[in-house]
Amino acid sequence: MNDRSLGALIILFSLIFMAGYFVWAFPWIFGETVNNLIGPISEWAFKLPVALAVYMILAIILWIGYTMVTTPPPMPLERPLEIEREEVSGIMEAEGEER
Repeated sequence: MNDRSLGALIILFSLIFMAGYFVWAFPWIFGETVNNLIGPISEWAFKLPVALAVYMILAIILWIGYTMVTTPPPMPLERPLEIEREEVSGIMEAEGEER
């Protein structure tokens, strides 16, 4: 499946989902039959997405906290600079001995 056909399929499913969600959220617009079928559960059309959004945000916050807890602290900057100075001075001493 190439990118264009995959994109068209995504558009199609999005449009179908949007239409279905609209019917689910506002069943009274489509007559008494649809309202009687979907009416009692249509309040979940608003509750469910809000609950999912809250849980997604809380999951991201949980992930950030977990990452902060499990990541080791960074190495202090002074230590690598001291090592570099020792290496540079050792190289300079070695060059001085060769000359």
